[in-house]
Amino acid sequence: MRIVRPVVRTVGGVGHRVRDLGRLQDVAGVLIRHGFGMLVAGLDVPGFAAPVLEEGEQAASTPERVISAVQELGPTFVKLGQVLSTRNDVLPEDYIAALQVLQDDVTAVPFSDVEERLIHSLGHDWRSNFQHVDDSPLATASIAQVHRATLADGRRVVLKVQRKGIAQKIRSDLSILQLLARRVLVEFPEAIAFDPIGMLAEFEKSILAELAFDVEVKNMKRIAANFAGCDFVKVPEVVEELSDRHILVMEFLDGVKIRDARATGHDMDRVGHHMLTVAYDMLFEHGFFHGDLHPGNVLVLPGEVIGLLDFGMVGRLTQEMRNNVISMIFALQRGDYRTIARLCYDIAIKEERVDFRAVERATIDIVDRHWSGSSIREMQLGPFVVDLAAAAAREGARIPRAYTMFFKALVTAEGLAKTLIQEVDPIVAAEPYVQRFLKERVSEERIKQDLFYNLQTLSSLVDRLPIALSQLLDDLEAQRLQISVRDPEAAQRDQAADRRLNRGIMAAFTLIGFLCSALSLPVQGLWVAGIPVLSIVFLLAALPFGALTLSMIFWNRG
Repeated sequence: MRIVRPVVRTVGGVGHRVRDLGRLQDVAGVLIRHGFGMLVAGLDVPGFAAPVLEEGEQAASTPERVISAVQELGPTFVKLGQVLSTRNDVLPEDYIAALQVLQDDVTAVPFSDVEERLIHSLGHDWRSNFQHVDDSPLATASIAQVHRATLADGRRVVLKVQRKGIAQKIRSDLSILQLLARRVLVEFPEAIAFDPIGMLAEFEKSILAELAFDVEVKNMKRIAANFAGCDFVKVPEVVEELSDRHILVMEFLDGVKIRDARATGHDMDRVGHHMLTVAYDMLFEHGFFHGDLHPGNVLVLPGEVIGLLDFGMVGRLTQEMRNNVISMIFALQRGDYRTIARLCYDIAIKEERVDFRAVERATIDIVDRHWSGSSIREMQLGPFVVDLAAAAAREGARIPRAYTMFFKALVTAEGLAKTLIQEVDPIVAAEPYVQRFLKERVSEERIKQDLFYNLQTLSSLVDRLPIALSQLLDDLEAQRLQISVRDPEAAQRDQAADRRLNRGIMAAFTLIGFLCSALSLPVQGLWVAGIPVLSIVFLLAALPFGALTLSMIFWNRG
């Protein structure tokens, strides 16, 4: 398909380049059919016929329509729906419940397409590396298709083969999603509190990382190394000599999905403890965690060993970030509202001035709604931190992506345990990590480390202070010290003023031409069709200026 990049303008005047105009037409058609025509009604695209909506039409959306639209739009939108299914701060509960059932299973592609990719990566003699390759897929997903195989040396493996053309389609869809995110801000200005542009940027990083299988291999190696010596977790080994950015050949894990473990006779108490230990070790100890630990990516192997799959989405937390999260949980146990509010305020991204007292009041309200005051075990930790992040966002304090990834993983692990493994309590399982953290915080070694770090920082500051003060005094004495105040909207206002001035000049030339044409009507001399030639000349000179003025008004929305 030919790729075009027309500039799209919304009603609000936002310009954005779209990679594929044909795909935009398809997406617009689906959105209109399912009651979301308001997202495309104000678009101004060459060759694109924006729909004319009847009054009240934009209220026709329902959770069922959302699911139908997302599934029809394809893999990029399905994955975005899966991400949004954890964002209680963005969508109402009925939409969250509907999106949580989304799966990215899709129709299998013919094996001839898979073989074409294998030939491209491994050469025409690719079959010489295998004893057998199953033509029927073991699993089909939006980005890749999985086939069972046996290597020439007898090892059982799976081939994860990226779908042909999926990278180009995803990039086109991401371009369209950026456009739609801007339209959301035009239609619903209050949505700026949830930063849809920033949220989409993080989603883009995540899904593009899933397209690079070599990155996934690095993630698998790191997580496997973190669990070295642990006998109840298994990460598939990668056959690196047969893998690249588009093909991943890895060990076959012979187990059952965790949702089927009970039916197949596994000890669910052991399964639950192993699963939560794996999840919490990644979150609280390693600082490098699986970012999409839903039931489809967790297997139970013989001996209640937990097998992990699909490492395209991962999250990272520094030691300081982990300390902040555990401090928040500890503060909650003590009913310390102020510490929770201060932590939310300190870790947040504040693009404008944020009222700390407003954040504190919102935090107190969230804690009161989620915690009865008797025991942290009685509350759901995942929804609590999600609501906390939403409250901070409404006050202009946006939680960084690293923390939102952590919260998402925490919500997923907690939800998986509570829905599939009632034998374990995720809050009780998290308590040893909090206790261990507290011991580390007050240990002699930790105090020494913190003291050394603070002394080093202070020493560096003291060393720099005399030079900085000397330079400041020199600048003051020489009158070189300048203070500049930057208005972030000044450039936009200047551009708008320039456009108004240009339109005014063009309009003035148009009026002058018409006026001179009218004043020339009584002039004696050469006439054509009963009209003086001079009058015709002035009229013809005015028409291009008039057309240009109308064009400028149209393209700049008046």
